[in-house]
Amino acid sequence: MDRKKFIKRLGLGVVATPLLPTSLISCSGNSEIVKNNQTSECGITKSDVLGPYYVSGTAKITNLNTKNLAGDKIVVTGKIFGSADKSKPVANAMIEVWHADSGGTYHPVGNGNVSNFSADKITLRGFVTSDAEGNYTFESIRPGLYPGRPRHFHYKITANGYKTLVTQIYFSGDPRNSRENIESCRIIDFKKDSQNVYRGNADIHLESN
Repeated sequence: MDRKKFIKRLGLGVVATPLLPTSLISCSGNSEIVKNNQTSECGITKSDVLGPYYVSGTAKITNLNTKNLAGDKIVVTGKIFGSADKSKPVANAMIEVWHADSGGTYHPVGNGNVSNFSADKITLRGFVTSDAEGNYTFESIRPGLYPGRPRHFHYKITANGYKTLVTQIYFSGDPRNSRENIESCRIIDFKKDSQNVYRGNADIHLESN
């Protein structure tokens, strides 16, 4: 799928997004009132488009920037929960992550199984697993701007007993967020630390089967 077709299909997906229940209305829209999923009012994490650059079969690795590409270092932490609140951490969840480089290009620019690409084409993608308390972490470089989209990470999360979730997390302060129907619980407040590393926390709430 080329980028123009993907962006057009994305636009249709935004229109079709269902309304949130009243109980979740404080988390909807682009107000960014809620940061980093730190309240139980967010409910189950909303799904998002898979996008045209998902590659299955990638490696388990904490640092996704295996080719040492240029860019601002970023560390993402969070917890996986199996409920709408924080009462049920999920261990051994598989969190697949992929994103664009600082120039907005994916590696590879394609999809399918990882075996379809030479090793030198694969970077800025892989998976981590949650520990016994649901914690996960990975590091990489800050994603660049993909045409027509806000800055984002792609997630695909698989865990026994739960529905597979395809979603994305976004960056607070990005004016492009207002173009899409992103609830504020997935807009993460990344801050630079004293070593100039961006750090942010993104909790994910899965729906049981």
